[in-house]
Amino acid sequence: MELRECSNCEQEFDASEPSCPACGQLVEPTRCARHPDRTAEGVCVICGQAVCEECDRSEELHYLCPTHEGVPVIQGWAQVYTTFDDVEAGLIRENLQADGIDSEVLSQKDHTLTVDIGELTPVRVLVPAYEYARALAVVEQRKDAEGEVVFACPECGEAYEPGETTCTRCGALLPGATA
Repeated sequence: MELRECSNCEQEFDASEPSCPACGQLVEPTRCARHPDRTAEGVCVICGQAVCEECDRSEELHYLCPTHEGVPVIQGWAQVYTTFDDVEAGLIRENLQADGIDSEVLSQKDHTLTVDIGELTPVRVLVPAYEYARALAVVEQRKDAEGEVVFACPECGEAYEPGETTCTRCGALLPGATA
């Protein structure tokens, strides 16, 4: 495989790819998906839609379309979930990896301090930007009616797999299941 260095973000990628997977910089300019009369120099790193200068909503090195402008992206990795709990972030990462989605946890918490400084210490779950939509679907499968991500039966604590509707241990209706 021949590698190419991106002229925008300096990442190396497969020379046969039409754009850099980390930032979306196109190898050859094309037409913008929303404005066919304009040149697009990049594609949204989330969905791959070609974007012109007007449509690019990122102020960083990567390209984002108007639909995905609110998705935080760090060096080609999109934030799919944020929490203040390292354990919860780790469980989400493990569930994503079990579904074949590469994922990492980015924590800025100082584990040597015993004081919780709250909002200043978010823990982020990141996935490759091109896997964002699939990863978001996995996280959504784990949400209960209140929007909280859950991994165990609320009645007995038994772990369950996404898509299960009743607990295998106690028979209780699981979060997200309809009666």
